[in-house]
Amino acid sequence: MKKKLIYALSLALLVGPVMASVEKANYNPTDEAVSVDITKKEKEKVEDIKEKFNITEAYEDFNLIKEPINSDKVSTYYLNKKAKNKTIDSYQWSDEKLGNLQVAYTSDGDFYSYSKWSKDQDADKNSEKISKDQAQKIVKDRLAKLIPDFDKKYKLKDFSLQDDGKELNFYYERLIHGIPLASDSLYVNISLTSKEIRDIEINSDFGPATSFLSDKDFTDKAKLSQENAEKIFREKFPLRLSYKISNDGKSVEKVYHSEILDIDAEDGKLVKNNNLGFMPYEMDKAADAAGLTDVEIKKIDGLKDLKKKSQAKKRAYEIAGDGYQVTSISLNSDKDNYYYNINLEKDKNYGNITLNAKNLNLVSLDLWSDRKVYNNKIKEEDAKKLALGFLEKYGDKTELKLDKISIDSSKMGTSIYIPRYVNNLPVLKEGVNIFVDQDKKISSYERTFTKVDFSKASENTLTQEEANKIFLSSKNFGLKYVITDKGPKLFYGNIKDFDPVIGQDKILRDYNGEIINFKEQISYSDLNKARDKNAILFLKDMEIGLIGRNLSDKITYQDFVKLLNGPNGMNSSYMDNFGLDLEKLKDKNILEKDVVKTLVTKNNLEKFTKAKGIFKEDIFKNQKSLGDYESYYIIAKGFGYIDGDIDPNKEMTLEEILYLIYNSMK
Repeated sequence: MKKKLIYALSLALLVGPVMASVEKANYNPTDEAVSVDITKKEKEKVEDIKEKFNITEAYEDFNLIKEPINSDKVSTYYLNKKAKNKTIDSYQWSDEKLGNLQVAYTSDGDFYSYSKWSKDQDADKNSEKISKDQAQKIVKDRLAKLIPDFDKKYKLKDFSLQDDGKELNFYYERLIHGIPLASDSLYVNISLTSKEIRDIEINSDFGPATSFLSDKDFTDKAKLSQENAEKIFREKFPLRLSYKISNDGKSVEKVYHSEILDIDAEDGKLVKNNNLGFMPYEMDKAADAAGLTDVEIKKIDGLKDLKKKSQAKKRAYEIAGDGYQVTSISLNSDKDNYYYNINLEKDKNYGNITLNAKNLNLVSLDLWSDRKVYNNKIKEEDAKKLALGFLEKYGDKTELKLDKISIDSSKMGTSIYIPRYVNNLPVLKEGVNIFVDQDKKISSYERTFTKVDFSKASENTLTQEEANKIFLSSKNFGLKYVITDKGPKLFYGNIKDFDPVIGQDKILRDYNGEIINFKEQISYSDLNKARDKNAILFLKDMEIGLIGRNLSDKITYQDFVKLLNGPNGMNSSYMDNFGLDLEKLKDKNILEKDVVKTLVTKNNLEKFTKAKGIFKEDIFKNQKSLGDYESYYIIAKGFGYIDGDIDPNKEMTLEEILYLIYNSMK
């Protein structure tokens, strides 16, 4: 078959990670693509790739897909200029028996990505596994061949075991002159059984464009020291005591939190980097609101405290203006209120308005207009004045702190955020968002207020300085390069993109509850006394463990939930799946029988407990005394969870539970 070069005009393969799949290997070029004969130079490149990746299989043919960097997809003028006339060249092989393989380089000749998939790649999953250190050496040796001076350009930031420990993911941060480039990273996946690298991906918030930057493009020098940057942090935006409402909206706690700003490493000025622009999004309409049936509407239509539909419609026209027409209006409700949900249309543009049906106060607004060019030139002070005037006329200022407004500007418009305060403390992620577009029109409005009893908020006895110290000692605050519209610039700020939250337990989390640097925070003072130290460390690499505890500690039901969920911070309702009432049990030490039952159920083995006439009678002493737990113990024994004597009503230590979890994963 004649080899071809396919020149495609889309960025379909470039905007996300290159994943091996049948669909991507059988790439179908767009109508704009043209085919030309492949050159001698490109044939030589193929041979070079085969040698570097040890591609010895007899793939019959390959395609070369050249993807231009579309300047419309690049966010900054600087990167537009750098990526002009550049391409990502993707070499793709496919074979019915062998599978698919793809290697991509930039048009400047730099490595970009690698991906391999085969139908039988999981056939060796039961083979003996290599260690993490052995896998890391294989990965490092391969990357050193692909990326010149790899050790200077990338630093291992994290790793995670996947597929019950049969695969290992490595995550590297990109370094420029030894300083992280905040937007860029490198990901590698390797099978620990086949010892084969499956994926290598260079990722960036800006797509492929930053791959065309060299160290010479980063000339900025830091005049500000780390010590002075931390001083500015403590003075200008330290972690402050705040209310944080739980994800289910049922409880509230006091935490320390800060929205981490960036500090210019040259002059110490504070900035809020917003390089990717602000995109208005469809706002939540009256949380948990549900449409009413005709019968329900008929019952409440006569209620004196609800405004009429005609009044709601009139208010919608007043708010939307500019020729919008109401296409539908419906009455919704939640536990506390009734709402009018109003859909609008203007030409091919659509809108939605939600009003409180009792007072016609605005709950949410979303007017979307499709623009080809964005050119916002409104002064922030003018946008703020427009937003506050709109709030005064249509919204509700209750519990809003008007002197704590934050403003974000971009080419698309200006976002005004007015925070909610209760008892002089901010309520995280709650308040009013108002977006002013380039035509000085309010195109979106969202009021987020959760109804909760703040008097029952759990306390936090940490001091502000203690909270600041926990965050700064995590090494997440430091010097980094950021891509701006004028080019790379040095800032002090958060290396990882998260706003820190620290509760009474002194553990650093993001807002969603995920623990930051989870593995690093797991440390057991009695580890050397463990019966199987390697098993404990393996689980730590799997992000399974508890922070600030000893292996000899008794573990509560709530602790067990944390063990099963790792850094994900799932709430207590998770245990409902296992027939355990955590609200009643959470502070009690967990019993062995409930650990066994939960692990069997979690691993989808509960169906075997329903089988009849297959269980032996003499597996455990006093087997019948296990009652409803008997079949769970037998299944656990059969699958190797239990490797010793049992004691169903025993309160378990952390070490004992970890061994059960480890055995359940084998």
